[in-house]
Amino acid sequence: MSNAISLNGRLAARWARRAVDRLRKERTEIDELNVFPVPDGDTGTNMYHTLRSAYLAVEQLTGPVTLPQVVAALADGAGRGARGNSGLILAVALQGVADALEGITVATADAMATALETASDRARAAVARPVDGTMLTVLDAMAAEARECADDGADLLDVIAAVRERSRTALRETTGQLTVLREAEVVDAGSTGIVELFDLLYATVTGRTPQDSMLSEVARTPTIVHEATAEELEIVAILAADPAGELAAELEGLGGTSIVVNARKVHVHVDDETAAAVVLDHLGAYGIARLDMEDLRLHEQEGQTKLIAVVQGTGLLMHAALNGATALTPDHGDLGAAMSELIAAEDREVIVIPSSASALRALAGLPAVVDQAAAGAGWAQVVRSRNVATMLSALAVYDPFAPATEIFADMSEAAAGTRVGTIFSAEQLAANPPTGILPIVGEDREASEVAHREAGSAREATTAREHGVAAAAAAHPAQFYRVFIEGKPKTQSTELTTLVEKLADRLLGAGGELLTVVHGPDCVPEVLDHLREWIAKSHDSVHFQDIDARDPGVLVIMGVE
Repeated sequence: MSNAISLNGRLAARWARRAVDRLRKERTEIDELNVFPVPDGDTGTNMYHTLRSAYLAVEQLTGPVTLPQVVAALADGAGRGARGNSGLILAVALQGVADALEGITVATADAMATALETASDRARAAVARPVDGTMLTVLDAMAAEARECADDGADLLDVIAAVRERSRTALRETTGQLTVLREAEVVDAGSTGIVELFDLLYATVTGRTPQDSMLSEVARTPTIVHEATAEELEIVAILAADPAGELAAELEGLGGTSIVVNARKVHVHVDDETAAAVVLDHLGAYGIARLDMEDLRLHEQEGQTKLIAVVQGTGLLMHAALNGATALTPDHGDLGAAMSELIAAEDREVIVIPSSASALRALAGLPAVVDQAAAGAGWAQVVRSRNVATMLSALAVYDPFAPATEIFADMSEAAAGTRVGTIFSAEQLAANPPTGILPIVGEDREASEVAHREAGSAREATTAREHGVAAAAAAHPAQFYRVFIEGKPKTQSTELTTLVEKLADRLLGAGGELLTVVHGPDCVPEVLDHLREWIAKSHDSVHFQDIDARDPGVLVIMGVE
C-alpha cells in the first residue's frame, strides 16, 4: 500500500462530520443492542450527541486547520457534551488521542499506535470497575494491534486497515465475554459505535466509499426487551472543582455503579432517589456546576424541546434534573458560557427557566439566547420565573414532547399564576438580602425596590430599628423570622411553626389547589409535620408537597397554584 496516504487536520475534520452523520442514522439500531451496563436503550443516542458536540467545536475553528487543532477541538467538545456512560468513555478516549497527537501535524504509524494506546489507557482508568466485553476491551484490542503493526514496520494505512479488521473481530468476541450479551445474543452496543467510527476513519483516509456498517453483520432475530433494572437513575454531573483522587471509590462506597470519572465530569448509576440524594450531596462538596439525570426505567425518546433550569441547592438540582431539565448552578463557572454551549449543542428548541430574579436579569442580557433565536438554527426562550416557587410551577407543566411554543406558553402562565411567600431568619436577612425573590419588571419594580430596602435594613442599624428587625434579632438571634409575600415584607415572629401556618393561610386565602413548600436544613421536620397536619384540617382540598432544597440559603419558600 502507498506511503502517500496520510491523516491531517482536513481529513480528521471530514471524518468527524461523516461520523456524526452515520451515528445520527444508526443511533436507534445501536440503542436496541444496549443491554449493558443497564438495558436503558440509549447508548447510540448518547454517543451521537457526544460526537455531535465534538464536531460543533471543530466547526468553530477558522482558517487552515492542523491535525492537533482538530483532535483537540473534538476532545474539548466531546468533554463538554458527553452523555451517558458510553459518551463519557468516548470523550475520555478522544482526549487521549488529542494528547498523544499534540504537535503532530501528519500522523505516522507510530503516532497512530500511541494515540490508540493512550485512548485505551485513559478510558480504562476512567472506569471504576472495568469489565471485559465492553468498549474498553475493544479499545484494548485495537491499541494492541496498532502497536504490533507499527513495531513491525507497517505504514499508516496498513496500521489503520489492520486495526479496522481487529476491531470487528473484537466486537464479535464481546458476545462471549459478557453473560448478559451472550443471553441476549448481541454484541456490545458501545463497542459497535467505536467500530463504526474507526470504519469511517479507514474510508476517509483511503478516499473510499464507506462499506456497510457493522449493524448488518451483528443483527440478531430476537427482540431485546429492556426490562426494569435495580439501577434506576443515571447521574451525569460536571463539578466546579477538581475532585479528589479517590472519588470513584467513594461513590462506589455510597452504592454507585457504572462509575466513570473524567476530570470534573462524573457518571454514576444509583438505585433510587434516596441514593441519588446521598451521591449528589457528596458531589456537592466540590460544587455542582451542571447536572443531568435520567430515569433508566422509562426509555423515552428525545422530545421536541430541551429545558435548561438555573437553580442551586442539591435537592433542587436533583428535582429539576429528574423532571427533564439540564440543571445549571449560577454560582459555579461562567453561566453565559455554559448556556451558550448548551444551546449551540441542541438541534431542537430550547426553553430556559431561572429560579431567581438575579438569574433572570442575567439571562435577559445573555447574547447566546438572543443570537440563537435570531439565527434560526433553533431558538431559546426564557420563562420569566422570578423565584424557586414559580420555577417549580413552570417545571410541573413541562412536556418535552409538546410543541415548543405551546409548552413555553403553558410554563409562562404557570409561573405568572403562582403566589409566593418566603420566610427568612434574621441571620439570612443580615447576610443575604432577599433579592432573589423580588419581581423585576413592570409594575412590580417599585415593590422590588421596597423589598430590597427592607432586606438591606437588616444590615443598617438605624433603619433596622425603624422596622423592629435588629431589635428582635438581637433579643432572639436564633429564633427571629420574617415573612415576605411577593417581595413585600409582612409579619415577623420568633415562632417558625406559627409563621408557616399564617403564611400558608394567607396564600391560600385567594384559593388554590396545590401548596408547595421548599425548605432548607434549618427548617426542622416538626415544623413541616405541623404544617402538613394543619393543611389537612383547614384546607382539606389542597394538595401538599414539600421539597428539600438541601441549600443552607433557603429556610422556607411557599408557592400556591
